[in-house]
Amino acid sequence: MNRAFLIFLALAFLSGCTDKITPVEMTRTAMTETLVRINIYAETNKAIPSSLDVLPKRDGYMNRTTDGWNRPLQYRVAQDGIITLTSLGADGKLGGNGEDADISVSYLSKRPDGSLWVGSAMWLVEAKVK
Repeated sequence: MNRAFLIFLALAFLSGCTDKITPVEMTRTAMTETLVRINIYAETNKAIPSSLDVLPKRDGYMNRTTDGWNRPLQYRVAQDGIITLTSLGADGKLGGNGEDADISVSYLSKRPDGSLWVGSAMWLVEAKVK
C-alpha cells in the first residue's frame, strides 16, 4: 500500500475513535444494567432488593449503580410496588433541561393479581410504567 493511503486510513480510524459515550447515555446504560440485576436478584430471592448494594455482580459487565456523573442512582420502591431509578442529571438538582434534566425509569414490581412480576423473564418488556 502506498504511504498516502495508509495515512488516510490512520486519520479515518482516529477520527472515528474520538466519539465517546455521553454522560446521559452512560446513565441510561447503567439504569438498564441495574434493572437487569434487580430482576436477577428478584428471580433468585423471590423478593425486591432492599438496596442496590445487594445486587448480584454480572461477569463481563460494569455493574454500575452510578450515573454518568458518578453519582449513585437513586433507588426507590413506592408503597404501590413501583420500582424507580433516577439520576438528577449533570447539575445534581431536581428538574432542569438538556444534560441537567432528570433521567428516570419506573417498573411495576407486581402484576395486577398481586404476584411478583419482577424476577420473571418478561418483566423488563412488560412492566415498564409509561
